[in-house]
Amino acid sequence: MAPFSVNQRQRRILAGLLAVVGLALWMQFLFLPKIATAGRLGNELKTLRTQVERARRDVAQMPSLEKKRSALASQYSAPEPTTPPEEQLPDLLEKIAQAARASHVRVTTLKPQRGLAQEQVAQSGYLEISLELAATAGYHQVGRFLDHLEQSENLVRLREVEIQPGSDDLMSHQVKMVLLAFLVPSSDAASTTSLRGTK
Repeated sequence: MAPFSVNQRQRRILAGLLAVVGLALWMQFLFLPKIATAGRLGNELKTLRTQVERARRDVAQMPSLEKKRSALASQYSAPEPTTPPEEQLPDLLEKIAQAARASHVRVTTLKPQRGLAQEQVAQSGYLEISLELAATAGYHQVGRFLDHLEQSENLVRLREVEIQPGSDDLMSHQVKMVLLAFLVPSSDAASTTSLRGTK
């Protein structure tokens, strides 16, 4: 009777040890990694929400900033033209593309909405060109790209932005922008605008 009772106790102890080992393995290889992944995704989601909110605030401030820009631009005359606008535009597009590459924004198209011949010199004294840009990027990359444009020596401002979230990859959203670029007009175009203003 005694050997049977000792054997039964050993089985219970062994079963308890196996249960503890099984629970430890489950925690180590299944439960804890899932918690870590969920925490990391939660932090990324929080960061993305912050970036989206900041982008929305920036877009909401665009009309006010544009009014300030127009008011400041009206106080100064455009600089003397050094090269014709058609020679300035390729260099400007290349600098925008460089800013996109530095920000890891993958540009698919970048082109003027209209031909230069259709554009007129604005009251600011510059030739204002609307550029269409289509790209693939995350919210963070878009923010860095806009920072690059703001800090560049070229006059380029964001007019419109549309971001379509990607279905699978959080960092590959479809981005469409309309950028407003300011080129120095040719002497003929500038003098024509001045004559119009005096009439």
